[in-house]
Amino acid sequence: MGKTVTVIRHAETNANQERRWQGTTDSGMSRVGFDQIERLAKRFTTLSPDFVVASDLPRTMRTAEALGGAEPDPEFREFSVGDWEGLTSVEVAERFPVEWEAFVRGEDVAPGGGEQMSVFRERVGSSFDRLVDRMDDGDHAVLVTHGGVIWSLMSLVLGLGKGAAMIPSHNTAFSQVIVSGSGERRIEVFNDATHLDEAPNQFGPEGRHATFVRHGQSFGNVAGRWDSTTDTDLTELGKEQAALASVHVPAVKSLYSSPLKRTSQTAEIIGAEIGTQTTHDDGLVEMFFGAWEGLTTSEILERHGDDIAEFESGNGDDTARGGNGESLTGAGSRMRDTTHRLSENSVDGSFVAVSHGAAIRALAVNVLGVQNAGRGKLAIPRNTAQSKLVLTDSTVVLGSYNVAPHMEA
Repeated sequence: MGKTVTVIRHAETNANQERRWQGTTDSGMSRVGFDQIERLAKRFTTLSPDFVVASDLPRTMRTAEALGGAEPDPEFREFSVGDWEGLTSVEVAERFPVEWEAFVRGEDVAPGGGEQMSVFRERVGSSFDRLVDRMDDGDHAVLVTHGGVIWSLMSLVLGLGKGAAMIPSHNTAFSQVIVSGSGERRIEVFNDATHLDEAPNQFGPEGRHATFVRHGQSFGNVAGRWDSTTDTDLTELGKEQAALASVHVPAVKSLYSSPLKRTSQTAEIIGAEIGTQTTHDDGLVEMFFGAWEGLTTSEILERHGDDIAEFESGNGDDTARGGNGESLTGAGSRMRDTTHRLSENSVDGSFVAVSHGAAIRALAVNVLGVQNAGRGKLAIPRNTAQSKLVLTDSTVVLGSYNVAPHMEA
């Protein structure tokens, strides 16, 4: 069964609203923060975790009241920022330019003379290990903590030492980590804040948004087949999923889709809801599986065991799937190039694109810098789940991943 840990960032504080660093001290909850707590409570009315743990700081403990309260644990506190406390990032850059540049580059600094980043990451990793160790198989725990803690935890799960290219979590957004029976960890969801009307991000880049939606359930999905170029229709459930998902899709002026039936049908349903016509683009097609095309997983293992062993060896970034298909690197680069091209062609630079599960994950691991051996640390998106990239002139980062509130029980 495995273990599930839902990780939630605290609600907005006055310092968050003013975009000031607050570290291990507190600035009080903002009016928006109190509203976020109410929305969080409504979002999780049916959530029944086996236990809830929170950083012992006031902003996290107050947020945890939405879930009925929590056990305080100081090991899940935010990192101390010393002399940066109460300053904006602009003020930090002006007063501590050398230190700020080193921090931005990801060097092992102690911000403002506070906590060394390597010490902080070690603390986060060890604390999470202890949390997982106290869980039984099948347990669900909730952790209410801070943006820096969540960012470090996601980076550790992905096996990235200096941090992943993802934005800091929105206030009261949740992410989810699944721990298998053998101890392997996987990010199932990242930064789901769909219970909020607006999700301002205090410290991450602000720019153009590229929202990727996986198609609804297809007949190939039902049969368990590895379909890329094979063209199959949506099931009735898949059409229902697309209709439900469209409520959460941002209303943009540019909507794109892979030209295959399952994606085109999903895009048509979404487009009707947001009032946008669909443009087909071949750059959004699924990763090509070569000789595995149309087979089930058991059939692939039986007929192509040697191929599987090769790309599962940890050195298969450039290994073609099915012998003559597409590699993880190839699919990720193709999807990233497509993202930039579609953004340039879009009315305001932001767009929604309906694509496929393996292709969207390949794009995400490309942006994050995760290699083939670590691709399993990020789940394949669910049918009609959304994943978002934030694009600026100089960066591309993951904004959210596998977000599908309409799929919650």
